[in-house]
Amino acid sequence: MQRYRTSAFVSVIVGALVIGAVALSLWQAPQGVAQEQEPLLEYPAYPPTPTIGPNPTKEPTLAGTPLAQVSFDDPAALSAWNLVDLEAVLPDSQANWVVAEGRLAQEAAGRAKNPSIQETAALTGAAEWSDYTVQVSFYDELNGTAGLIARYSGAEPTTASYYRYRVLKSSYAATPKQVLEKVEHGVVTTLVEVEAPGFSERTWNVLALTVRGGALTVTLNGAVVAEAQDAAPLAAGQAGIYTRAIGGILFDDFSVVAP
Repeated sequence: MQRYRTSAFVSVIVGALVIGAVALSLWQAPQGVAQEQEPLLEYPAYPPTPTIGPNPTKEPTLAGTPLAQVSFDDPAALSAWNLVDLEAVLPDSQANWVVAEGRLAQEAAGRAKNPSIQETAALTGAAEWSDYTVQVSFYDELNGTAGLIARYSGAEPTTASYYRYRVLKSSYAATPKQVLEKVEHGVVTTLVEVEAPGFSERTWNVLALTVRGGALTVTLNGAVVAEAQDAAPLAAGQAGIYTRAIGGILFDDFSVVAP
């Protein structure tokens, strides 16, 4: 009987020690886990997003009769524009144009706002506009393509007629950097190609395209970069802004002036 009581007492002691050890391990577990979850690698802080500076002063060469002057201070101003894709795209893949913070922005394509290389334009003005200079300031963050359109006419963008100037950013490896084209019923004819330079990104640039009869002149930041003479010129049409639906580009201070 004495031996049985001793064994029972020892069993109780051992059980109590086991329960205490388990409780202690459970109490310490969260502390151990917290220590193990310390980061193994710390990434450096990302640099701040570059601040977009004020728009440049308009070029003083636009003397004449103003046909249009738009600063995009009012978001409703976009309702007066004709937004088109210059190539065939699905209805849910159309380019997005928005007015925000006093500027016109191209925000990729479709509801998901996926970047696309499709060509797109924002047009304004009257079908009878003939001789004029169209000018715009632009700031490129990541798009890489900017441009202007003059004398746009036609019901369908894929078969329309217009003059188009497009320029790539200098950091692109692709050439030519600048191209002046005539698009007639959807058929493209190159008038001028410029291998280099392009434009500087993340800074404001000013583009201007002048059409007078068959004479076309393009300036980039006030300097003449392309000139052409079209023997069978397009007669008249709307003016506008050109880019690709990649997003990441802003436009402002749009103007059209007749001589």
